[in-house]
Amino acid sequence: MAYTIDLKGKVAIITGAAKGIGLATARLLAEAGAQVVIDDIVNPEIVEPVLTEIASIGQKPYYIQKDISIEQNTIEMVKEILDKFSRIDILVNNAGVVADWDKSYAIHVKGLFFCSESVKDHMISRGNGRIINITSTCVHTGGTGIPQYIATKAGAYSLTRYMAKTYAPQGILVNAVMPSVILSDMIMTRYKSEEEMINHYVPQMPIRRIGYPADVANVVLFLCSDLSSFINGEIIVADGGRMYVG
Repeated sequence: MAYTIDLKGKVAIITGAAKGIGLATARLLAEAGAQVVIDDIVNPEIVEPVLTEIASIGQKPYYIQKDISIEQNTIEMVKEILDKFSRIDILVNNAGVVADWDKSYAIHVKGLFFCSESVKDHMISRGNGRIINITSTCVHTGGTGIPQYIATKAGAYSLTRYMAKTYAPQGILVNAVMPSVILSDMIMTRYKSEEEMINHYVPQMPIRRIGYPADVANVVLFLCSDLSSFINGEIIVADGGRMYVG
């Protein structure tokens, strides 16, 4: 019998979802039936075409413009979503930056924690919830050449384990995805063209291709589904095998 992941009736918040991995995740969760909430700091007129496009495959996402590095903003974000949809089932802490030390820490560590704490009480009251964090294999490899990015993504990794230990007894499963070599604005800052980037990485990849945002979104979808109901505190590497067998 075929199995279909069905998220109908569920509400999912995805931070930093105006592009990249966040946008791919928003598309996929919407396609699975979820009511998606996109949080990003870009202007609404930039996001509107994205919302319309996703509406062609699922429910039109709700857009909210909150800087998650400020705790009060995450509290207000959760309140607004609950006022509109009455529930929050999934939080994907995807927002990421390439910035200085303070901003990197504010988004990757504090923002992730503020969002999680803000949804926690509601999820506990319902007896279930899923939180998925996006970290990076650079935590293990030291790659990217951006020390503040590496260090603060390590904070996201550690918080995943902390929250999995403390939230799970109250019904909330917390996991993370650790991608590498994903086509993105960040990786392209180091190359003149997509072709140059692909030629650099493909020989290092056992599967002989780079990754795309949808590859990470697929893992997030799995972690949102009932198929992952016995998984908690895991950090799933999505890198085509590069780190361990490449």
